[in-house]
Amino acid sequence: MAQRPARKAVTRVRPARAPCETLSVLAIAQALNAASAGMDLCLTRLPFGWNGDYRPLRHPLDYIGQEAGGGIGAGPGIAVGAALALKDSGRIPVAVVGDGDFLMGITALWTAVHYRIPGLVLVANNCSFYNDEMHQERVARERLRPVENKWIGQRITEPEIDLAMMARAQGAEAIGPVTRLEDLQAAIARGLRAVRDGAVCVVDVRIVPGYDNKISGTQAAERQ
Repeated sequence: MAQRPARKAVTRVRPARAPCETLSVLAIAQALNAASAGMDLCLTRLPFGWNGDYRPLRHPLDYIGQEAGGGIGAGPGIAVGAALALKDSGRIPVAVVGDGDFLMGITALWTAVHYRIPGLVLVANNCSFYNDEMHQERVARERLRPVENKWIGQRITEPEIDLAMMARAQGAEAIGPVTRLEDLQAAIARGLRAVRDGAVCVVDVRIVPGYDNKISGTQAAERQ
């Protein structure tokens, strides 16, 4: 009986994303990837706006996963705890957190500075508890209420908070706010150098509100 010809293996290559043209979570990812070429990083925290294909994950310590509780304010503490576990491992701990998450747990940075636990925190700062803005918009539509009011109680403006100054108040090094796309990679590279020299460093990046496909691929996989 004739044997069937062996099936050829097909390698599917995901097309690279075009460089982002606005300050966004995608822009942060692309700048981080470029600035950290040749380095071993561990992503210790990611925001909802992070899509799973922003950075390839090839090792168990490339990303530690989410805590799955959804509690805002856990980010800085998780970042510091993970950085402690990774200390002297050769990996640079990098947390990408939202501004609301950062503000609720910022004093964790003091602990990292006090105990000399180096780590990089990139703040995706959209000046809002934006996930709740989206929630309030959905509720407003369901209840036939004015969608224009979705920002009330969620927007972090008038005045905007100087997150870099708050980080410095904890003893950390701080960069920003970064408001121009062309400055982002250099700012992240500077932050990575600071961490390699043993510092705790925060980079405040002012991004446009919005999510890429609403939820990251890694987070979607974790919820299944």
